[in-house]
Amino acid sequence: MFDPSRRKLLKAAALLPIAGSFAHAAAARERWPGGPAQASFVLQREQAGRPVSETLAGLSYETLQLADPAFFSKDNHALVQLFRQLSPHGVLRIGGNTSDYTVWSGYRGALPVQHSNRNGPQRTFVLHPQALHALAGFLRATGWKLIFGVNLKIGVPALGLELSRAVQRIVGDALLAVQIGNEANNYEKDYAAFDAAWMPYASAIHAAGVPIGGPDTGANTDWVIDYAKRHAAENVFLSRHYYRDGAPNGSIANLLASDAAFYAQVEQIMRTAEAVHLPFRLSEANSYYSGGRDGVSNVFASALWGADFMLALAQRGVAGIHFHGGTLASVEASLGQGTDTAASTADPSARRDAVTSRYSAIAGNVGLGFQPRPLYYGMLLAQQFAGARMVPGQLDEGGANLTAYAALREDTLHVALINKDVSRDASMVVSGLQGFGAGRLMRLSAPALDSRRDIVWEGSDNAGAGCAIAVDPHGSCRISLPRASAAWIRLARLA
Repeated sequence: MFDPSRRKLLKAAALLPIAGSFAHAAAARERWPGGPAQASFVLQREQAGRPVSETLAGLSYETLQLADPAFFSKDNHALVQLFRQLSPHGVLRIGGNTSDYTVWSGYRGALPVQHSNRNGPQRTFVLHPQALHALAGFLRATGWKLIFGVNLKIGVPALGLELSRAVQRIVGDALLAVQIGNEANNYEKDYAAFDAAWMPYASAIHAAGVPIGGPDTGANTDWVIDYAKRHAAENVFLSRHYYRDGAPNGSIANLLASDAAFYAQVEQIMRTAEAVHLPFRLSEANSYYSGGRDGVSNVFASALWGADFMLALAQRGVAGIHFHGGTLASVEASLGQGTDTAASTADPSARRDAVTSRYSAIAGNVGLGFQPRPLYYGMLLAQQFAGARMVPGQLDEGGANLTAYAALREDTLHVALINKDVSRDASMVVSGLQGFGAGRLMRLSAPALDSRRDIVWEGSDNAGAGCAIAVDPHGSCRISLPRASAAWIRLARLA
């Protein structure tokens, strides 16, 4: 996660006031006397879009989360089920700030004292084999792969090598790659200094036959490009992080605005990634760094943002987005802060929320159980596109804050429509659907953008979920899209 004393992210738009964001329908009609926005999405099926990775939806946790071996364990059935429901081919990243303060219990060499700062972990975490064996069981139970971060900041390559070997030995084929260091841009003065520190680790780890990914930097697109040019041959993917801004600046209006500047950076990275034939992953990402913003990162607005963010990146070729999260204790400790997780309510759902970091997609702990947060449902929507190929389209928003995406998987066409507008409904005509017939329309909705619960996701498991929809003889269909909601359309090709 970002060190706010060193990071200042680009913003796509100034913070906007959100007064009146949750107006009732009558007030909206008064403001928009013409009724719903008249929007259109025309599929351009003659053009080839990018394939969507099967591993699009990923999660990220602090290494300190492994302090409780029961958390990532095959016996943690509730968490296993939530991971499996999210994706059968997901990738779990273990890293974050605490990875650069983690030492392996099996290492017998001398270690220097690691000096902390007020914005980072205040003590070293000793990782024991029991935690890795439990993690291996969790990965087998979920079918997920693993990205694992090793400590670069301590400056002991032999320690990184021993831990990398141990992870590979215990986890086996589930290990996708190790990453060396977490946001080294926060403690190395420039890329050259990082590269000099990284090389002794990478040489030893690569020689041991352990796969490597990186550079796992913060908001440094230039580092990713330099890294790719120098080290593509010994890496299995490229990576960097993303947060919209710092938690104090978070708002629903800011979150739901598009981050065009970041998407331009992604396109720049993708040109390099494709040139060196490597996938690119956001190995750590979420709404607002420093743990997220209460009332923004953990409400329904984050579901719409998450779905839109993931599909916008999939459209640009990003292979995976790992939303950071976990318990409040683990995340706050990574920021050098203590925490009080006591809840003054007997409501189990509220208690799970109280012990969870504000931006986590899954709430809870081993003692209280687990439940999906709003962001989780946005991830579920976007993950429906995994394994398909994006279909370009021309969107006319009709003056509303809308996005639209389409993808084709074998004989099924998927369309996602996301209305991020806080006050205006939309009537959307989707065209270019010739050759497709009947299908299903499923919705993602909640009582309001700031709803923490009562999320309705009509889902993908039940063939009868949602409502029936059909393409007219002109290859079009019309969809009503209420403000602050999303829809997923699944159409079958005509026989």
